[in-house]
This record gives sequence, structure tokens and C-alpha cells, in this order.
Amino acid sequence: MLTPLNRVIAVVGTLSIIGSISLVLYHSEQQTVQNWAHVAPPASDALVQSVDLSRIVGFEYVNDRTLNVTDDLGQHFKMELTEACPGLKEAKDFSLVTESFRNFDRFTAIGVKGSICTFKDFAPMPAGASAAPAP
Repeated sequence: MLTPLNRVIAVVGTLSIIGSISLVLYHSEQQTVQNWAHVAPPASDALVQSVDLSRIVGFEYVNDRTLNVTDDLGQHFKMELTEACPGLKEAKDFSLVTESFRNFDRFTAIGVKGSICTFKDFAPMPAGASAAPAP
């Protein structure tokens, strides 16, 4: 027969074991979620001017963080991203992503092959300049 002290020790031991198992499972689940989805850092810049998106006629890959975008007037823009964007080198197109449903004219990222890549900078390039980053 269990004494009251033995019952308390049994209950505390059981709760400790259940708590330890729950903590291990929770930590494991959090690691799995972090491995499944990468969340892009917040944008440092945004494309906020009213832009006729049909004027963008092409883009050129510079590196995993930079594109040279060209409009139909031949103007070049440097699109720099906050971090390397998976699939950018092989991309044939990209989608502009708005910050929220209230700001349809404020683009803060591009979508490429299921990845969201946020802007670090989006600016016109001076004539004859290269989009390649300085060494």
C-alpha cells in the first residue's frame, strides 16, 4: 500500500516525465517548422512611386541579391535584395509583392519560384553604370 508521501512522489515524478517529454516534442516541432519555412527579413526600401508595371520589359541577373531591371524607355534600375534569393539565377520572371492589402502601390518584395525576397534598395542607375556590386 502506498503511503501519502509515496503517492506525492509518484505524482510529481509522473508530471516531471510528462513535462520533459512535452518540452522535447515542442522543441522538435519548432525546429521542424523553422526548417520548412524561411521568412524573409523586412524590406529596407519599397517601390512606392506609381509605376506602370507594363513598362518593365526585362531584367538581368547580376548575382543572387541583385537584378538590373530595364523599362521600355531603356532606363536601368538596380534592384538589390536583403539576402540571397533562391531561384533568382534561373528565373524567367518575377512577381512584385505588396506590403499589405491596404497598400497596393507599395511594393516591398518580389516573388520568385515560391520564395519572397524583400528589397534592400530599388533605385535608378546612372547612365553607363553597372549593377554589379563593388568588390
